[in-house]
Amino acid sequence: LDQSSRYADLSLTEEDLIKNGQHVLVAYILKPKAGYDYLATAAHFAAESSTGTNVNVCTTDDFTKTVDALVYYIDPENEEMKIAYPTALFDRNITDGRAMMCSVLTLSIGNNQGMGDVEYGKIYDIYFPPQYLRLFDGPSCCVIDMWRILGRGTTGGGLVVGTIIKPKLGLQPKPFGEACYGFWQGGDFIKNDEPQGNQTFCQMNQCIPEVVKAMRMAMAETGQGKLFSANITADDPNEMIARGKYVLDQMGPMAENCAFLVDGYVAGGTAVTVARRNFPKQFLHYHRAGHGAVTSPQTQRGYTAFVHTKLSRVIGASGIHTGTMSFGKMEGDASDKNIGFMLQDDVADGPYYRQEWEGMKQTTPIISGGMNALRLPAFFENLGHSNVILTAGGGAFGHKDGPKQGAISCGQGEEAWKLWKAGTYGDVSLSDGVVEYAKTHEEIKDAFLTFQKDADQIYPGWKEKLGYTGESSVQAASFNWQKKE
Repeated sequence: LDQSSRYADLSLTEEDLIKNGQHVLVAYILKPKAGYDYLATAAHFAAESSTGTNVNVCTTDDFTKTVDALVYYIDPENEEMKIAYPTALFDRNITDGRAMMCSVLTLSIGNNQGMGDVEYGKIYDIYFPPQYLRLFDGPSCCVIDMWRILGRGTTGGGLVVGTIIKPKLGLQPKPFGEACYGFWQGGDFIKNDEPQGNQTFCQMNQCIPEVVKAMRMAMAETGQGKLFSANITADDPNEMIARGKYVLDQMGPMAENCAFLVDGYVAGGTAVTVARRNFPKQFLHYHRAGHGAVTSPQTQRGYTAFVHTKLSRVIGASGIHTGTMSFGKMEGDASDKNIGFMLQDDVADGPYYRQEWEGMKQTTPIISGGMNALRLPAFFENLGHSNVILTAGGGAFGHKDGPKQGAISCGQGEEAWKLWKAGTYGDVSLSDGVVEYAKTHEEIKDAFLTFQKDADQIYPGWKEKLGYTGESSVQAASFNWQKKE
């Protein structure tokens, strides 16, 4: 059934659709299966994504047709297709009239992902009109709140040096607390790794008190604020709320120093909203474990990492893991910096649409996955700033002198980049500037000794420049960092 006469209108212009403000616009890469017409397939895609099916039905009336999703642009050669979804299509809360992301996804990337005439269809960008965007929660907290706790003011506070407690599973409560204490001697922020929660060998009611004790000691000894992100992810919203309340009760007057981590991809947007609405005073830390199943460039269905992270800002994430633009161990590309711009700027360009955020608070990029002090300077140079949250697991706990020095070295990676950017080392390459900085800063110098494969790749000739003639490998973490009783 060719439905293009109803579900396609190529005379519509994007400019007019945006001006009218009544449609969510979605850009896809779409390929029909062999033997199917492009426009007919696109129209069927729009029908299944809104008011239609594969046949005409007798219950359709004139009003129904006013909320049809419409294909308004196709480029078969480049496999590009754009659909305009009337905002009236999307479900609203009966309690407060607010919008819900699950409804947007049900239509834009629901049944259309399994259509028999579609080889693949993947979302590459999405645009929200201002009036509809305002119906979403957006973030209640952002990195500015972290900077304030760390004593850095509210603008340009720079890198929040963080880590993931490693190993990701297997530590019991006391060693877990000791690991926190060791890192907080030199760093700012610690997160639960996403599987950490309430395992039988490390239950929350035993582990969180150890974390609180370590935080108090580290703050007293360093005179600096410290931050912890506690994983409250669960299948049951009541369990999430119970975990959050327990953690805040244990934190007491340090409650503002606590963020809540939610596995937003595996637990879904509902879990993110549960945290956002029940704990609006806490930084909402969105972990995206599992997202690569649909966002990977190797996957031709689903949506891109850009789209995924953009949606996280809409539903209220204070920060989200964004990858490392290929500077770490995870899949990515240098052009992924556009993800950071879309999360943090009030107006930002995506692959297809310019989004105006109407003053919605920013979502901070959280970078992790193979990062260490040596990889950070080039990352900052590519991004153009360092106003992000770092969670370096191996980069801290793999440092040869321990997590304190690992944390300090990461902060020095930022400082080295800033000094090079300011011209402190003259007209030299970034790599030479960082090596020059390392000559007078032991922690990052020892990072060269620890992460020698990275050093060889990023900083050619570093051994001669730093006067190093030792062995080619250095055992990491040969130290005693247990907290004092």
